[in-house]
Amino acid sequence: CGSAGLEYLAVARGAQDATAFNWEYAWDHAAGLLLVTEAGGAQATLSGTPFRIAGGNDLPFSAARDETTLQRVLAALRTGG
Repeated sequence: CGSAGLEYLAVARGAQDATAFNWEYAWDHAAGLLLVTEAGGAQATLSGTPFRIAGGNDLPFSAARDETTLQRVLAALRTGG
């Protein structure tokens, strides 16, 4: 969709299962990650660690509607599938 904010909103609302990003600007992700987490979703970097707003993340990272979906997305990102 091109907008991090809209991607996070779609995941939080249940309109899409997950989203992934390969950049870590805090202003693009802070509110969206909070929104997804508060809606019961999960998020992690490629190595499985939580995304850090301060930076230094193992990119890409994903936010998903639940932990199971997140793990499937991260596995696909790791294998290129």
